[in-house]
Amino acid sequence: MENRNNALLYRVLKIVVVIAAACAVGYFAFCYWLNAYGSLAGGGNDMANADQGSAVVVDGIGRRDGVFTLFIGATDDEGVRTDTMMVAVFDTENHKVNVINIPRDTLVDCDRTGAARKINAAYAHGIDEMLDEVSTVVGFRPDKYLIANFDGIADIVDVIGGVDYDIPFDMSYHDPAQDLSIEFEKGWQHLDGEQVVEYLRWRHNDDGEGYADGDIGRVTKLQDFLVVIGEAVLSPSNVLKIPTIASTVSENVETDLTNSQIIWIGMQGMQLDMNEDVTMETLYGDAAMVNFGVNIWFYILDEDMIIDQINEKYNPYIFRLTSKNFSIVTPDTYGIYSSSWENEKAVRYASYQHQDEGSGSGEPADSDEDDS
Repeated sequence: MENRNNALLYRVLKIVVVIAAACAVGYFAFCYWLNAYGSLAGGGNDMANADQGSAVVVDGIGRRDGVFTLFIGATDDEGVRTDTMMVAVFDTENHKVNVINIPRDTLVDCDRTGAARKINAAYAHGIDEMLDEVSTVVGFRPDKYLIANFDGIADIVDVIGGVDYDIPFDMSYHDPAQDLSIEFEKGWQHLDGEQVVEYLRWRHNDDGEGYADGDIGRVTKLQDFLVVIGEAVLSPSNVLKIPTIASTVSENVETDLTNSQIIWIGMQGMQLDMNEDVTMETLYGDAAMVNFGVNIWFYILDEDMIIDQINEKYNPYIFRLTSKNFSIVTPDTYGIYSSSWENEKAVRYASYQHQDEGSGSGEPADSDEDDS
């Protein structure tokens, strides 16, 4: 499992490295070397060691030295929802990166109704709303953000002449209303940009068969595909195409990072030992059917386990985060009984206790006993 998590993080970092490589042309490369010996514009404390240059400048009050956080998202084909959401915590002093994945179907504390209660719907209301809701589930607001548009990925694929990819199983989905027809056979395929979009849009076959682990499986598929694109973009045969790729990337990425900061992050990622320096996890919780007038599938977070999870690896502050820093909601919050949630939670806690019997930790301790 650890090797799989490291591999997933490597894929995430590849996305940033691809953007860094695309930006590292001419002036942007000069900006990196210039800023490596100076300070980026802004106030607060530098989040990197002096000998590494200045990275992302944020408010340093109560922060761990050399730590900054980055929200990474990728939109769906309509560009209004975030299909992939992650928060990367960079520890530049210890050369560590921890990434926490936020499932797109996560139920969040918001004023929206129906399926729009899912966190992936926040982006349609602006990046500030997106980051505010991310803070409710991870306990802090990320310092910076980077949102990629999947349509741009198709353009990049066409620029590099397509990609070879091992389709995991037969895919057959048709939706006349969207004029959508997805047909792939299991095995190695050479995909152009349009086929890439079709592959990324696939969720299940006409008969309902999909990924065994649902949305988590789809996120894994996406990350696996992005690393293939990243390796293709960075291959020697495509070096001369980087200016064109840079133009494509700039049109399909929304971020408050400067170009030199993006390059800095990419450089840091390329220096990491993926077996020793990186970890990736998903927020603890369970998929469940919840009735908000109609039955809707959500991912329900477990507050107690998440508070421990965030404090162990993802807390950028020198103090412990408590329930006061989170606003996690469940069916109980709304007075709704969800049998699927209760059943899944019981299975998860039983599994958690079984795994930790040897260490004597058992169920997670009450993380909020010091809140009073």
